[in-house]
Amino acid sequence: MAMTLRLDSAHDEMVTRLSDHMKCSKNQAVLNAIEMADQRVGQTEKALARVQEIISTRDKELMDRLADA
Repeated sequence: MAMTLRLDSAHDEMVTRLSDHMKCSKNQAVLNAIEMADQRVGQTEKALARVQEIISTRDKELMDRLADA
């Protein structure tokens, strides 16, 4: 799917620096940034799910006592 991306000058400079650093086109730099952001969101969601699992199992007794306090 084709998409037009409109950037202000500050964001265009960021993409230029990113593409220079990655040694790729601006288009590829934007794609790479999207993929990295998606991975980071996925990692955060997994970490939060793991924390919830730990709290609901290992720390259940503590959480029950805190709820009664």
